[in-house]
Amino acid sequence: MRKSPYHRYALMDNPFKFGWVGSIYHVKQEEDYEIEDMYYDVIERNRKVFLQIIGEKGLGKTERLLLLVERAKEEGRSYCYINGRGKNSTQVILEILDAISKFKRRKLFIKPSWLKKIKKLKKRITKEPIDFEMLSDVIPSALNECSPCFLLLDEPPIENELFILLKEVFDRTSGGLFIAVTTERKIDLIPEKIELRGFSERESELFVAKRLLSERSTGDKLDPLYPFTADAIHYVNKLVNGNPKKLLEKMANILELGVSRRVGLIDKDFVARVVHKNDRVKNSNKK
Repeated sequence: MRKSPYHRYALMDNPFKFGWVGSIYHVKQEEDYEIEDMYYDVIERNRKVFLQIIGEKGLGKTERLLLLVERAKEEGRSYCYINGRGKNSTQVILEILDAISKFKRRKLFIKPSWLKKIKKLKKRITKEPIDFEMLSDVIPSALNECSPCFLLLDEPPIENELFILLKEVFDRTSGGLFIAVTTERKIDLIPEKIELRGFSERESELFVAKRLLSERSTGDKLDPLYPFTADAIHYVNKLVNGNPKKLLEKMANILELGVSRRVGLIDKDFVARVVHKNDRVKNSNKK
């Protein structure tokens, strides 16, 4: 059997080639503890949360929603995760209605009136002007019966009518509701806000160590960061301003180059040479 080229670093594959791989590889930041507290407020205290998670592309907004999805699944709670990129308000509202109609209800043997209304709304919504007053009445009725539950909207369209509806739903729901929305800019209608930040040096080390451990091919006692030095990781993290997605992409490329050039240890000097060479190539291609 042919050995993996990453065998020289006691790895089975390049661990930085993969995107979201579950909470086990997530690096907790201060913001995560805030979200966790909100989660338990909803689950254990029947409170409600309307949260906006703000940050530039690559800071982990989607990851936070997927972590909430994982938690909801573990607890057997109803949830709705919607990727809103490229969609309009009508499409997002339809997906919300579709998801809510499948939520677990407390009274399983009684068909609620709101379920019939949702079916009617779904049929009419693309043909007639949206009845926001009816939506503001029906959706809270459904959520109250299915609580605690989660509405998780990932980069929905920034359209006032959608956020006004969400605020109405939030205000009219009695409790046990977590609405979380990810955006790059602040929305005034959303009361709770968490702004994500980039990795610190220590967080970048933990991020790299967790990824390397996922593909480690030997039980030998190796440094958790091997084949990288801490200085090399700090250097890359500074280059990308702590952006996790950009860090992932850079580390994947640098590890590939370390393998191809048969480097024993990937230190700061090697990374600096690679980065500067790549920059020169990019600049020459632009001319």
